[in-house]
Amino acid sequence: MAMESTGHYWLALWEHLSAAGWGIVLINPIQTDAFRKAETIRKTKTDSVDAVLIAQFARFRRLEASSLSAELVDGLRQITRYRSHLVEERSALKNRATALADRLFPEVAGFFGGGMGSASCRAALLEFGTPAALGKADVRRVERVLREASRGRFGREKAVELKALAKRSVGVTYASEAYAFELRRIIGLIGLLDDEVGALDAEAARMVEEIGADVLETIPGIGPVNAAVIAAEVGDPTRFADAKKLIAFAGLDASKVQSGAFEGAKATMSKRGSSYLRYALMMSADAARRCDPYFGDYYDSMISRGKHHYVALSGVARKLAGTILAVWRENRPYEPRPSIQPEKGSGD
Repeated sequence: MAMESTGHYWLALWEHLSAAGWGIVLINPIQTDAFRKAETIRKTKTDSVDAVLIAQFARFRRLEASSLSAELVDGLRQITRYRSHLVEERSALKNRATALADRLFPEVAGFFGGGMGSASCRAALLEFGTPAALGKADVRRVERVLREASRGRFGREKAVELKALAKRSVGVTYASEAYAFELRRIIGLIGLLDDEVGALDAEAARMVEEIGADVLETIPGIGPVNAAVIAAEVGDPTRFADAKKLIAFAGLDASKVQSGAFEGAKATMSKRGSSYLRYALMMSADAARRCDPYFGDYYDSMISRGKHHYVALSGVARKLAGTILAVWRENRPYEPRPSIQPEKGSGD
């Protein structure tokens, strides 16, 4: 029996049919869509047409029954994708809070540097709301708020500076209390999401260790969060014959256009794979090229050949994919590699 893995809808049916003893071929909808375009130019799409198409595709490709990944890996994938959703929600709330703060107290973001990413900035706005209220507050109260939020980094001097800044703020006073009320609510939600993301990170770290994927964290650029995403999306590293397969699964492979004597001059990233894995690899590659000479020199060599930053970064990500497979399969910590650039004075 063959079926598409569309969204989350297939899971319950897959489990039910498997329990009944059926062997099930699980097909990526991208593959059946491409097969549909090869079979007909009509845009007919109904359940019955799709069923026939899936059956024809399975017979044509001679596909074998699929096996669902381990329960722990599926659970990790659920957690990491939920974390990604919460981080997006938190970013949207921070943007909304920044817009409100720019109306009320436009100077405060620059004062703390990190804007709404600064715990001290959020704490000050949550406690006082408006510049007028902050300017009138007792300096000892302001000091206490900043000291607690910054974990001792800010004290009396910073509190005095903040009060002075509030008194000369050019923020709007029209409907300021309404703005302040909304801002407090949003900052409260950001705090709740911070706690939720922290709880998810702790659970993901436990699961990564349980499935033996914590060795990924020894690779330059891969921290606990990206290690969890990579482990969740890849599942079993042995199912990829080589790094090229993993690169294609992440959608980091290059698309190619060629016909007769014509060959496209620009190869673009296919992006036909797991967007979560692709993002984790690109983020890890950006960190790896900064902290490890091997990856950093490869990045620099591509930049020196006139490649764009993101093209060079995707190259590093592809090298990182090969490293991930080697380290994970052999379950051994990453060993630093020598620089790919010749040493100065070597004459090379």
